[in-house]
Amino acid sequence: MTDVNPRPQRPLPPAPIRWAGLIAIVQSLIVLAFAGLLVARDLMGAQEEDLVSDSANINWVGTGTAVFLGLIFGAAIFAAIWMMRGHQWGRGLIIYLEIIILGLSYFMFTAGQWMAGIATALSAVVALFFLFNRRSLEWAEARHGF
Repeated sequence: MTDVNPRPQRPLPPAPIRWAGLIAIVQSLIVLAFAGLLVARDLMGAQEEDLVSDSANINWVGTGTAVFLGLIFGAAIFAAIWMMRGHQWGRGLIIYLEIIILGLSYFMFTAGQWMAGIATALSAVVALFFLFNRRSLEWAEARHGF
């Protein structure tokens, strides 16, 4: 009996694509940890002084935000893994994620969180560099024949 793989193996993407995927996964895990903190705060009954409402549902804004973050950044982890396994599909979502993260870094700067803003902006710029370097673009072109 011979071992026959019914599904052909996809060649691995170039190293810059894999590095960009790893950066996106780390960024997403950090955001998901923050989402967990938001849920924990809601469960412990922490009051947010900046939110003003007469509704009892105001106490669950953190959990709602965490669900939203979980959907977005969970999809980003899936896209990064998919891209790192050689599929072209995840690249666009990761590019979009990095552009959003650049915007988040701006808000960190304006809030006076310079170190967090620099680290966040630097991670996004490096990931975008990896996604748009020559080897990555040649890989994308070969995958879809642009």
